Amino acid sequence: MSFPKSKSKLWHAVFMGVSLAGASCEPVAEGDVRVTMSGGDGTQRGYPSHLFQDGWSVQFTKYLVSMGDFTLTAATGEKRESSEHVLVDVQKGDIPLTELKGLTAGRWSVGFRVSPPREGTKLPDGSVSAEDLAMMRERGYSYWLEGVAVKGGVGIYTFRMGFPVDARMVDCVNGVDGTLGLVVPESSVAEAEVTIHAEHMFYDRLGTHRGVELRFDAFAAAADGEKVITPEGLAEQKLLDLRGLDGGELKDGQGRPVVYEPGAYTVRTLQEFVTQSIVDQAHLNGGGVCTVAH
Repeated sequence: MSFPKSKSKLWHAVFMGVSLAGASCEPVAEGDVRVTMSGGDGTQRGYPSHLFQDGWSVQFTKYLVSMGDFTLTAATGEKRESSEHVLVDVQKGDIPLTELKGLTAGRWSVGFRVSPPREGTKLPDGSVSAEDLAMMRERGYSYWLEGVAVKGGVGIYTFRMGFPVDARMVDCVNGVDGTLGLVVPESSVAEAEVTIHAEHMFYDRLGTHRGVELRFDAFAAAADGEKVITPEGLAEQKLLDLRGLDGGELKDGQGRPVVYEPGAYTVRTLQEFVTQSIVDQAHLNGGGVCTVAH
């Protein structure tokens, strides 16, 4: 049987409409993302003396991190966000934060914010006290850490230090494979670990991860009479006039003056230097570096 051309075109249009309608009903491939936070071996086991240019070893007993607003962005511009803000102690181990479900399978960019506790900040795992949360919120700290530092022939020093970082981390590189963001797998779960690199606070230069030395002599020299190091003590160490434990010019083991290199940053004290140094210490999946967007 044959149809007139006009009817043939009509039936073709109807057939194509039905076909497209059927195609649009096909399910979109989806997957999930599980978000955790880790301080890695650095916060959990500490740093041995061979890593420090001046022979100190450091062990943390508390390493509190305040963060939230974890955001995934697809190439289409679609965004999925967890608006939760949390305060956790990564010294106690790896901590699950949230899970984003039903994401379109494919590549998503990753972002999050490290910032002081706010109203509604949660304590998801019970490792942080309400008193610490209130203290950090009052002082504007997003990091608070406590621990001990030891050097043979010098002694044992304790530290209780907080730092007022407020930074949006975006365009994170995945530390697993070096690609941007992460790939949400179909019918499976992608892992997104915010990894804290605590060694940043001991760097002696800013603006680079290359050629840095880990140092602690300047921290120890900022301690009070009880050998306790505080943010106020670090603020007394002037970068252009660093003092040693004997009150004289700070020098290394070869008798050379110790220099902290600020790069392009305007910082005057050791407290300001360390605060700037740890701004970008939150990485993705191990060593994946993020861009800082304040």
